[in-house]
Amino acid sequence: MTDAEALFTTGRLANAGQLYGFVAECGLKALLIACGIKPDAEGSIPGKRPAPNKGKHPLREHVPLLMKNIPEEFQIIPDGAQATRYLALVPNRNDFHDWLIDHRYWRDAALPITSVNQWRAAAREITTMLDQAKQDGVL
Repeated sequence: MTDAEALFTTGRLANAGQLYGFVAECGLKALLIACGIKPDAEGSIPGKRPAPNKGKHPLREHVPLLMKNIPEEFQIIPDGAQATRYLALVPNRNDFHDWLIDHRYWRDAALPITSVNQWRAAAREITTMLDQAKQDGVL
């Protein structure tokens, strides 16, 4: 978040926007792991669904698909009630609807630069939520 803010204040909005998306993604994944999703050996959301289901884990996605999948997949989060409590602190998390990991390959003129302020606000909400989870002893 510190790097994203530094880039934002110097007008480097394309790079700041990418980092705001990563702030959101990493923050939400940290919360999901704190709420009982078992991480893989590297500490990430696992690549496969837990048994008895098969296929890719629906929460191993980038923003915005991760945001979309969280409400649909509460049944696979062991402590879904706790996750719901903390996600309520992030009402604007869906402001990343037009953020893409692939933006890093796009020309600046093709980027949704007008959305960077929304991404910034949502990333700030997520960092505030993480701070609260730390104070509560969840993280």
